Amino acid sequence: MPKLYVFAIGGTGSRVVKSLTMLLASGVSTGYEFVPIILDPDSSAADVAKTEHLLNEYRSIHKAVAPNNEKVFFKNKIESLGEVIGAVGANALGNEFRLGIEGLNGGKFKDFIDYNLLEDGGSNQALVDVLFSESNLNLDLEVGFQGNPNIGSVVLNKFTESEEFNLFANSFSNNDRIFIISSIFGGTGAAGFPLILKNIRHGLVNGKHYDHLRNAVVGAITVMPYFKLDGDNTDNIQSSTFYSKTKAALHYYHKNISESKDINALYYIADDNNNVYKNVVGGTGQKNDSHFVELAAALAIVDFANDGSLSTHEGNAQNPKYKEFGVNDLSASNPVITFKDLSHETQNQIQLNLTQLLFFSLYLESELKDKLTAPFAKETAPVIDQNFLSSVFYGRLLHFLDQYRIWLGEMKRNKISFSPYNIAELIDNQGAIIGVTPQNADLMQLVSGFAQRSSIFKLFKEKSYDLMTAALNEHRKKKYPTVENKLMVQSHDATAEIITKYLF
Repeated sequence: MPKLYVFAIGGTGSRVVKSLTMLLASGVSTGYEFVPIILDPDSSAADVAKTEHLLNEYRSIHKAVAPNNEKVFFKNKIESLGEVIGAVGANALGNEFRLGIEGLNGGKFKDFIDYNLLEDGGSNQALVDVLFSESNLNLDLEVGFQGNPNIGSVVLNKFTESEEFNLFANSFSNNDRIFIISSIFGGTGAAGFPLILKNIRHGLVNGKHYDHLRNAVVGAITVMPYFKLDGDNTDNIQSSTFYSKTKAALHYYHKNISESKDINALYYIADDNNNVYKNVVGGTGQKNDSHFVELAAALAIVDFANDGSLSTHEGNAQNPKYKEFGVNDLSASNPVITFKDLSHETQNQIQLNLTQLLFFSLYLESELKDKLTAPFAKETAPVIDQNFLSSVFYGRLLHFLDQYRIWLGEMKRNKISFSPYNIAELIDNQGAIIGVTPQNADLMQLVSGFAQRSSIFKLFKEKSYDLMTAALNEHRKKKYPTVENKLMVQSHDATAEIITKYLF
């Protein structure tokens, strides 16, 4: 299967990959193996750490399920660059999704460029002083570029000269594709996107020419402002600069990317950014709720993967496409998105899959442990028993599904609110969402704006999990290679049957 290399740059890149991982877990199909490459100079970034952990769990679950060509949860394969490369990559990169930047180990920017080694008062030092302010030179890189794309472009250029980028170029094949995620209003993404794209289109990596890389099909999403930050004008990163940075970057992209036909498909997304996040400059304290904009950005990757019309010739994109994401009109006083506010195409992409995964998640959390004597669990091999519920795989699956429900809860309480389900958030004493619960015990009341299509559900009032058990029993005659595969395939088939028959 061909690979889609996804360069996720900065905090926004990591959060979009998180949403993409949730889509893939729900069974959204793309026809590609995904290779996320996370680039973020903030080594302690909480959002990056969350995404990495989620990717590692997904990878382990996928391997155990071994889906082959079946319609199933966790269908698409996710690999790290090190795994793609094999033995060479295992030595050079390990199995990490986040790649380091050579020479970036904290410290000030002037240390990174060896400013003090330049001749004191000489022409080189004078040139640096013209290009970078004193505050630029003294910027602490421990938590990233802090909204300075001029610094980011210098530092990230090291990545394109690195052994890691060389290994990526060596692993890239003719049928593979590339997608780049970046924000346009900060420092890391705004600098990284054009830099990586330029090196791909040149096809020259560390002195070696890669013609198939030069002619790659490349897509990107540029995320424009979708939130504001609290704080005042003494902070390094200020919301008041977001729009001016966006305008400047868009002008640069038009002149140097669009007009030169470097990109095959470029997606844009933004929001009125009424949402206000706490202004935390990187590190473990930067923990933002998931946002619908990030989910929509992840859908751009799915759209790109499924677009077979894109091509490149002699380094130029043929008939490049430019797309924006939109929803139906929303009330200014109550900006809430449900499935019915999305286009039919988007509904068809995610409505069934996300609902299946939520049904599955709630069933495992509330019911499975009490249904081990049901026919689907015990009458066909391999059996689902208490030993399986105590396994490492099952514990990992439950944790991932916990994170899935939290992701839904965070998007529900964010602005704009993505609220396709009638769920209530469970909050800890720090204000963080630690889980969600259905607002109604009847699962057929779970999806906002959809009522069940049959009076049969009156028989199951307060007991709608019984429908899931009955559907699982109907699929018990199939043969499965492992108990992990059995649970996931059976559950995917059962949830699809219930939801398509009675809801969508």
